[in-house]
Amino acid sequence: MNGPLTHADATGAFLPAALTAYDDLVRRGLDHTYILHRRSSQAFGLNLFAPLDADGLRAIFRDLDCGDVEAPKLEFEYSDPKNRLGEGTPPSPHTTQVDVLMRGRDASGSNVIALIEVKFTEIDFSHCSAFANPANPDREVCREPGLFGGHPDRCFQIANHGHGHRRYFEALPVSSVVPPAGIADGGGCWVRRGLNQPMRNLALAHTFLADGDADRVVFAVCAPSAHEAMWRRFAEFRAAFPDVDCRWSLPLPAERVATHHPDGGAAIAALYPLPSLQWSAPATGSAAAAP
Repeated sequence: MNGPLTHADATGAFLPAALTAYDDLVRRGLDHTYILHRRSSQAFGLNLFAPLDADGLRAIFRDLDCGDVEAPKLEFEYSDPKNRLGEGTPPSPHTTQVDVLMRGRDASGSNVIALIEVKFTEIDFSHCSAFANPANPDREVCREPGLFGGHPDRCFQIANHGHGHRRYFEALPVSSVVPPAGIADGGGCWVRRGLNQPMRNLALAHTFLADGDADRVVFAVCAPSAHEAMWRRFAEFRAAFPDVDCRWSLPLPAERVATHHPDGGAAIAALYPLPSLQWSAPATGSAAAAP
């Protein structure tokens, strides 16, 4: 990608169809500091998903094995207004944000939600910040194997850094979690490192199911098809958190999303002329068979 690393303004960083979504993020104070950087994942996500019309959104649901979903709606940087995971506190209102949330209803009348994490050039998911926090009184728990170090009652992340109680452990069907093995096992708590961010997405998915907001939920990672590091990390996550009834995880190659644009992806291919993006590759088969 030649030229300056940062776009001069939003009109250069976004496709016309994504500018409205960008303005909405700015209004809500959710735009990232470096959103105008040419390798911003947030900008990449807006450019990938904002141009999709209703037919394109339905096609994405089919790619994610949701079948035919009607009345599809899309939201960027979604966070749960009910704070059902107990993440937001007076000292820190931050809660898990979903890059792209899609919802609709299938032919049987079931509510379907897709939670999509967009990655562009990052090589890992975000890690748990509790271990490095000097206020953590039980850092030895972070070094213990198991989900939340096998001691959720002493986990500093679940204790919300001393300000309440996050409900990850209660939300997740923990009996189905598989211990990471081999190179995927970084030692200590299973979600201390790169499994932490997608784990929080799954916990949120299960609150939707438990409260009846959704009958089926899919969690997907969207990245360039050639991004081997990210797909390897996602595969490790899927191995540790296998699919359960009504909730599953799938890869969603960025190029696949672009084929559902009204122009077939021509404009976004011109905006991101990178060798790692295989815009000209045929998009055949299901997303489930990708990376």
